[in-house]
Amino acid sequence: MRVCHISTVHPVGDARIVYRMCSALAERGVSVVMIAKGKAPIDESLVRMSSWNEQILNSGRFKRIGLALRAALAENADIYHFHDIELIPMALALKVLRPGRAVVYDVHEDYPAFMKEKYWLPKPLRPFASWAVRCANFVTGLCVDGIVTADPGVQKSFETCGKEKTMVYYNFPLLSMFKPGAPLDSDGKTDLVYVGGMSDRAGTFVLLDALSLLATEGTRPTVRLAGYTDGEAGQRAVQKGIESRGLQAQVEFRGRIPYSEVPGWIRSGRIGLVTLQAIPKFMKNIPSKMFEYWACGRPVIASNLPPIRPFLFDGKNGLLFDPSSPSALAHAIRSLLQRPEELEAMGQYGRELIFSNWNNDRQIDGLIRFYHQICNGNVRDAVSADG
Repeated sequence: MRVCHISTVHPVGDARIVYRMCSALAERGVSVVMIAKGKAPIDESLVRMSSWNEQILNSGRFKRIGLALRAALAENADIYHFHDIELIPMALALKVLRPGRAVVYDVHEDYPAFMKEKYWLPKPLRPFASWAVRCANFVTGLCVDGIVTADPGVQKSFETCGKEKTMVYYNFPLLSMFKPGAPLDSDGKTDLVYVGGMSDRAGTFVLLDALSLLATEGTRPTVRLAGYTDGEAGQRAVQKGIESRGLQAQVEFRGRIPYSEVPGWIRSGRIGLVTLQAIPKFMKNIPSKMFEYWACGRPVIASNLPPIRPFLFDGKNGLLFDPSSPSALAHAIRSLLQRPEELEAMGQYGRELIFSNWNNDRQIDGLIRFYHQICNGNVRDAVSADG
């Protein structure tokens, strides 16, 4: 089976595409080629990079769509697995130009809800953009052979297209990056650690307000923040938020870090944070960082949201808090830091759950079966047999 993964938007080091799927598939003996904007940081003896990648990298955003189609047509793949909503025209063209080959749409986010949060879109246009994306998703869902989502909430929105041709592929950690027996305290000198987007919707300023409240009590936990912001304006807003609250001495603020550095970054802290706000997008999407914290043996303090509750057992592998309340977050932080033995036990329990169940190794074989089912045209029967 020959599989072609395509993305012209996501970074070439995207954890879901490069590590959780392409590398994992190649390790199972699947022939994988990547069409992307540049070379991914992986072993090319396992995952082949398309010869078109450099040209795609050096082209404008919309020109990349046409180049991706030409690159895909140059591949003799059995399955074309694309990851960007912008590549829908390319995918529909592939269905026409490559009859008999399977096309899979990987829906990373609740895109209609996400369009309402796009900072670069004028606010009056966001509802229309959300509606347009919803329509595009529906049409694409009817036309493609398979739909892969990162969570059940988004999967449910595609049920009208045929539930039998959908599957959930969670953003669980790779065991090879979080090996049992690896040191859990490489540093461990920082109190709180965070990896991910930083913005109002991600709860960054709720966290800063919570730290400010703790400071008035004489408690100043150290914090490491790493991830992306809403452009340069978003970066300035976070930096200003730290400075205006007098938190410079205790908060380290960095941009994106390579995925290979994520385990070390997390292990430098004692508690992992998930501060997402109660907006429509986060009512479906499951934060992958939560599982990575547990893989490193760290307890999690997380927003009390529907997608999080099935995984975070309050008091066992972390604590839930009201995402809109800085005081609730401050209380949770204070509570855990004052109970170091319970903190360690919660982290260890979370780690056990990762290595026993919530990991990428347990689900990659399911993706391979899904591919075969699509190619063989027996999706409904195979899914029913799996229960």
